[in-house]
Amino acid sequence: MTMQISGGHIYDFGKWHEYTFDFEDSSLVIIQGENEAGKSTLKAFLIYILFGMRSREIESYRPRTGGTPGGRLNLRFPDGEVVVERILDQHNGQAVCYVGSEQKDQQWLENKLDGMDASIFRQVFTLDTEALVSLQLTDKEQLGKVLLDAGQTGSADVHKLEKKLQQELQQLFRPQGRKPKINAMLHAFSEQERLVQELTDREAAYLPDKEKLQEILEKTDELQKRKAELRAQISVQKQVLQAIPWQKKEAFAKEQLKQLASVETFPSDGIAQQQQIQQQLQPLEAQFHVHTKESASIHKDLVSAEDQLLKDELYKELYQLAAKTDWTAYMKRTQLLEEERYKLQNQLASAHVSYPYPDEFAWNSYIAEATGEWRLLQEKMMILDAESERIQQSIAAKRQEIDKVDHLQDRIDQSLISEKEYRELHTKKDIKRAEKDISKVAFSPIGLLLVFAVLLSGIGILTANWLLAGSGILLLVGAVMHWRFGHQPNNQPGNSSYASEKLAEQQELRVRWRQLEEQRHPLEVQLMELQQSYSMQIKNREKLEQETAMHIEKFSFLTDVPLVHWEKAVQEWKTKEQLAGMLHKVNQEYEERQLHYTSTIDRLRDILNLPMDLPSAKTIEQAEYVIETQQKLRHTKEQLLDRQQDIQQHIQKLDKQLKPLQEQKANLFANAGAKDDKQFVYLAEQYRIKTQLMEELEHYQLQIRAILPDQHFSAEEMEHKQDKVEQVIASLETEQEFVEEELDKHRQRAATLQVKLADLESDTTASAAYHELQGQKQVLTTAGRKWAVRKLAYDMLYQTKRTFQEERFPRVLSEASSLFSKVADQYKGLVLTETGSLVVKDRYSRNIAVEQLSRGTVEQLYLCLRLALSRHLGVQQSFPLLIDDAFSHTDHERRERFLPILQAAADVQQIILFTWEQPTFEWTRQSKLLHLEKTQKTGLW
Repeated sequence: MTMQISGGHIYDFGKWHEYTFDFEDSSLVIIQGENEAGKSTLKAFLIYILFGMRSREIESYRPRTGGTPGGRLNLRFPDGEVVVERILDQHNGQAVCYVGSEQKDQQWLENKLDGMDASIFRQVFTLDTEALVSLQLTDKEQLGKVLLDAGQTGSADVHKLEKKLQQELQQLFRPQGRKPKINAMLHAFSEQERLVQELTDREAAYLPDKEKLQEILEKTDELQKRKAELRAQISVQKQVLQAIPWQKKEAFAKEQLKQLASVETFPSDGIAQQQQIQQQLQPLEAQFHVHTKESASIHKDLVSAEDQLLKDELYKELYQLAAKTDWTAYMKRTQLLEEERYKLQNQLASAHVSYPYPDEFAWNSYIAEATGEWRLLQEKMMILDAESERIQQSIAAKRQEIDKVDHLQDRIDQSLISEKEYRELHTKKDIKRAEKDISKVAFSPIGLLLVFAVLLSGIGILTANWLLAGSGILLLVGAVMHWRFGHQPNNQPGNSSYASEKLAEQQELRVRWRQLEEQRHPLEVQLMELQQSYSMQIKNREKLEQETAMHIEKFSFLTDVPLVHWEKAVQEWKTKEQLAGMLHKVNQEYEERQLHYTSTIDRLRDILNLPMDLPSAKTIEQAEYVIETQQKLRHTKEQLLDRQQDIQQHIQKLDKQLKPLQEQKANLFANAGAKDDKQFVYLAEQYRIKTQLMEELEHYQLQIRAILPDQHFSAEEMEHKQDKVEQVIASLETEQEFVEEELDKHRQRAATLQVKLADLESDTTASAAYHELQGQKQVLTTAGRKWAVRKLAYDMLYQTKRTFQEERFPRVLSEASSLFSKVADQYKGLVLTETGSLVVKDRYSRNIAVEQLSRGTVEQLYLCLRLALSRHLGVQQSFPLLIDDAFSHTDHERRERFLPILQAAADVQQIILFTWEQPTFEWTRQSKLLHLEKTQKTGLW
């Protein structure tokens, strides 16, 4: 089976996101990239898609910002191409294969890879520096183990089988163990043998107990027969004894019937008729009696109520005066009026008036309307005063600023020179500056540079050398810019003349004077505007004063009040006027209430005949009590009258119902010969006793005939016979008790023996124990055979493993030795010592231990061993060989020697080389190069 990776696409895996790579069906692929470029992540992705990873391994390749690890690989097999897709959270993380239009599962991929798993693939077909060193393939045992674990016959399962057989052997039997299966069986088998022996000893005592039980059962039968005979005799005697009381009762009943012979004429159903009539009469008579008594009581209550009631006229007047008056609300309102009167008096006395209250003042709608106009006049006057004050302050401030500017201009005028002197100073300064600039230009380095630039550009133009002309022009431009920006006048005091300083000072003073003049003009304009505004304010004030005079003429009481206080004064006068009016109303209502209250109380005293000096509260309380009492009496009278009428109607109805029943009762008494209820009940009771005695006599005779159908005794015989029968029964019962005791003893002994024998007969423990012993023997034999088979298989597998290693190991070692001698030409090859250690033989045939070689040579040695192993295994199982930075310690000469080795190996299997170094032209010419950028966009990192 030959497999190659032709390309793939990464959805999300580590730093890679939506990344596609193509190997173009090349058998030698070089993936180059610096550290952190993603080489190791790409190698892990290839292994993950093919074989999957454990949860702990895949966690390190989860994208940092989300996403699910997954992707697909394009695999090329001899029978066609297969696309393998694996996504962590789909199909339980298993691979899905697409072969053309068909979809295959994980099991199909495993079969396609001939059972190869990630562990063997990493061990044989992935190479890196750390893995090469960590393998420690320095002895025959290690190399042989790798050969057996990844052999072409699929013997990766051989090692698993070896471990499985060893585990099963230990689980079945251990010489000193107790938990293994066979050890536990041996212990259970010995215990079962001991139990079978105990049960055998118990069965030996069965026959003697059987004979003894038979004797006890025979004796028990005899005792039971005697017990039955005694029971029969006792039964006969008891029947005789049982019949004697019935005969006595019969004689006593006949004697009583003789005494009741006179009761003959009582009706048979007389007592039932009497009870039926009495049941109907009793409730009716009881109701009649109750109603009669209640009617008399009501009549008495009516007479008493009439004596206590007032006349209707007085009651109505009393009700109107007392009941319809809410005295609580009346007194509460009176108290509130007193409090309000006191409060208004205090408010009127404490009312503050800023100006004397005028007599002609009276609040009306005209004053209310004028109040709004006064408020507007006040606001206008206040605004006008504030604006006037502000304008006056602004005029004063502007005048101060103008005075300040005038003062500064006067000081500057004192320092200024005449115009003629100023022009002369200016002329001298210009002449001196021109002389200084000419001397600087003529003799300074900038001047020389200008001359040189002009000459250079002129020569270039004349000779048509544009490079020379351009250089000259650039120098000319640079010199001019340097002079323009670098030439600054020197204003140091030591280099300036007195004329220059004087001129500069005068210029500054003139500039300052002009600035002050510019400030003065707007100030004067603003002052003029403010003065005009102030004049307008004066005119507005005159208009307001005219309006104020008109209002004073209309309302003369405002003459002595300033405009500002007009509204306040009017409000105070209005408040005082309102308080006086409210006080007048309260006093009037209070006096009216007092008058009504006094007249009402006097009338109540007259109606109720109360003393005139009785307090008002007591009078009202007494009146309310009398009204309440009269109301109750009147209501009670109405109820009594209604009830009396109802009772009279009920009495009439009851009388109609009682008369027929009383007639029936009289007829019944006449038929029975009774005069009253007592005699009727007595006669009924005598008749009932007679009837009952006759029934009992018949019952006694039936009982006697049932017990003793052929025998009958007189009274004297009954007394003598009863004593004899009791003695016989006592004797028989004593004998019966003795027999029962003996019988119980024999039954207990028999039951004990029967239980014991039944347990022995029904107990299948012995049989089950024996069968269990045989079963355990068979299971133990089967387990022993199973252990023997696995032991034989384990020994044969171990011998096969040793034979397999001895046959294939020399070919792998010979292949590795040949490759190593090609790479490191100072060494002849690899050999094994007698102890099985791997050594290197140099050109002088000296053995050199692997530990004595340099790190680079050791890496090359291990790489040759892995190449030989993978090449040997790749004869039938050709998987891609992944080499990750395996040449990091290999020099360029030996690295070039590896190229033909890898090319030869690539003819058999695909080789994918991961490296951080830039490969040479020879390497890239014969391989597919995939370059990974460190800053390559991956979508997540």
